[in-house]
Amino acid sequence: MGCWISRDCIGQIPNSSSPGNSRSKGTTGSGRRANSDSDEEGESEDQFNQLSTNNDSEVGITRLSRVSSQFLPPDGSRTVKVPSENYDLKYSYLSQRGFYPEALDKANQDSFCIHTPFGTNPDDHFFGVFDGHGEFGAQCSQFTKRKVCENLLRNGRFHMDAVEACHSAFLATNTQLHEDTIDDTMSGTTAITILVRGRTIYVANAGDSRAVIADTRGKDIVAVDLSIDQTPFRTDELERVKLYGARVLTLDQIEGLKNPDIKCWGTEESDDGDPPRLWVQNGMYPGTAFTRSIGDSVAESIGVVATPEIVVLELTPENPFFVIASDGVFEFLSSQSVVDMVAKFKDPRDACAAIVAESYRLWLQYETRTDDITIIVVHINGLTDNIVVQPATPDVAVRPLPQVVEMTGSESPSTVNWNSRNPRERHELSRTRLRAIESSLENGQVWVPPSPLHRKTWEEESHIERALRDHFLFKKLTDAQCHVLLDCMQRVEFQPGDVVVQQGGEGDCFFIVGSGEFEVFATQEEKNEEVPRVLQRYTAEKLSSFGELALMYNKPLQASVRAVTNGILWALRREDFRGILMSEFSTFSSLKLLRSVELFSRLSILQLSQLANSLSEVSFPNGQTIIDKVECLSAFYIIKKGQVKITCGSDVIKSSSFASLLSDNMKQENDRLNDEEFSVEKNEGSYFGEWVLLDEKVISLSATAVGDVVCLVLTKEKFESAIGPLAKLSQNDRKSKDYTLSSSKKSAIDIDPSVLAKVQLSDLEWRTCTYSTDCGEIGLVLLRGSGFQTYG
Repeated sequence: MGCWISRDCIGQIPNSSSPGNSRSKGTTGSGRRANSDSDEEGESEDQFNQLSTNNDSEVGITRLSRVSSQFLPPDGSRTVKVPSENYDLKYSYLSQRGFYPEALDKANQDSFCIHTPFGTNPDDHFFGVFDGHGEFGAQCSQFTKRKVCENLLRNGRFHMDAVEACHSAFLATNTQLHEDTIDDTMSGTTAITILVRGRTIYVANAGDSRAVIADTRGKDIVAVDLSIDQTPFRTDELERVKLYGARVLTLDQIEGLKNPDIKCWGTEESDDGDPPRLWVQNGMYPGTAFTRSIGDSVAESIGVVATPEIVVLELTPENPFFVIASDGVFEFLSSQSVVDMVAKFKDPRDACAAIVAESYRLWLQYETRTDDITIIVVHINGLTDNIVVQPATPDVAVRPLPQVVEMTGSESPSTVNWNSRNPRERHELSRTRLRAIESSLENGQVWVPPSPLHRKTWEEESHIERALRDHFLFKKLTDAQCHVLLDCMQRVEFQPGDVVVQQGGEGDCFFIVGSGEFEVFATQEEKNEEVPRVLQRYTAEKLSSFGELALMYNKPLQASVRAVTNGILWALRREDFRGILMSEFSTFSSLKLLRSVELFSRLSILQLSQLANSLSEVSFPNGQTIIDKVECLSAFYIIKKGQVKITCGSDVIKSSSFASLLSDNMKQENDRLNDEEFSVEKNEGSYFGEWVLLDEKVISLSATAVGDVVCLVLTKEKFESAIGPLAKLSQNDRKSKDYTLSSSKKSAIDIDPSVLAKVQLSDLEWRTCTYSTDCGEIGLVLLRGSGFQTYG
């Protein structure tokens, strides 16, 4: 989640050269690089460990920079052998830069490393993800991914005791980052690594990135967390940082919108984008939402330590794969959701792409930005049962379930059963997102799809729909979004030999082959020569498409595509795809209609958004009966399109609960209300049936479609599931008004203004909320010891 700092308190940040944190920050006259790859520099800086000087460790370290496991073959994945256990690891990865509207050129602060093998032992394989944060977060994550590996290989006990080596490597890297020229005063990185050694894996975690392994149980594939997010949501971590003197508050509490003396957060899935953060006692910094990291020297003084929690697990044939990813993946996806998605794909590259795409979509659905998103998926193939199980280290026996291992001087708890669970994924709109929706409702500023330059035939639309139907990037789009996406696809014609995209260039379009043949080719190095090679052919008959990753970021392309014959491509621009995901158009009209309902006038945008997501769209042809008189109306209806004729008894109309049945004109024609039967036509934007939400029933009422009609339908069950019983909300609202009026009259008589002038926030006790908005609450507070009540 990164860290936060108020611009108003920059001057309060202690200097990096303060006592207890003696370091030399800044660059020398020669401009020495912050991320030097020099082995000599690493040796001189590493004073934390007793480093091994044997030849094997130095050979392994040299290999780190020479062997590039991060460039995958054309098929997008790589397979390596674990010879001692005779099984394979097939892995792939994907790292996507975040989308920040206010900083479009912001660097990807995530980094990762894959070393297969790791060092000189062919049974050792290493995977790591590092999520940087702060102004120098990218430099911190790059530094950490390099130094952790070097420190592991240089540790004299690495081959004998991987647990101790991982523990020491994290702490050594933290010390080296403090001493480096990179300013880690308010910057740092989380780190999670997996070392595969034979059939045993060692997971070391500092922060809120996550590792998950799949476990086959009968017909089910279950997600087993190999790390537990280290955040203030964890009670043990919360108490630990408090012992260091940290204040743990949300941004609302820091800014005075909520009482700082009352814990206002519950679980991570309901934090609405405002999680608890760590602050020094007398300042508004550093604001980290995690409790462990590497770097972050200011946060270290209030308990944000680099000590990793280490998990040891023996692999079995029931473990088909494991995943290691940054919190950009797990913000809106649960561990189980990620495992379920990986299980659908045979190739880990496809799984990576699907998870990154879904994470990206959910970020834009609930936020106005996306985080950096990084994932590594590793398939475990060919592992068989091992009758004789040897302990992984002299001190730590391998257990069938994950175990947290305590090290000397560690901040981790003692070895415990793995009963802890990571919090569920978040499904609440952030405050920023809510404000964006509010602005759109008020100003009508909604993204507008571009006008199609070519009118598509029925056959062309059908072809595009079939090509998109099972594509991972578009499977979760709503029907409305799919219709807009179809309009955004632009026709582009190519002649033989025309290059569509160039290897090494930057693409910003996704393409569907409409007709003709196109070939994918790339220049590859063979025997010190660059040789062009055709990798694949795309045709319309195969429903071929390409360029999906270009919709999410502008990374250099790994291959070129050119036309073999005359052909047509349907192109979708990144800008339009992002607009489709971010735009509220799919629920915008529903929100406006819901807001026009008098009964919902006091609901917040968040509550209205939840209702909008609960609406069902139903179509009726001309003359079709929507509600029959013998039936009892069971839902609330909003007329989205067309007209509805409603017929009922005049006794129903005379009840105030059913006033919506009257049109503006009919309210003036009281004489018609004396008829035994009354009918009225409701137009587009009108509604009826709100009494159902108040648990009132009407039997003698019918509704018929006049022309083609589309209605949005909301049942009482869905309403109450989204925001609770309407009758209770109305009752609470009336009580709040009565209480406010009576209390304000009394306080206006009794209060002495001179007393209030001396009141501190700690003198006030929160009593009740009288009004709430999306960004705060207004209510009554009690001045302790005085009996005075006033607004807060």
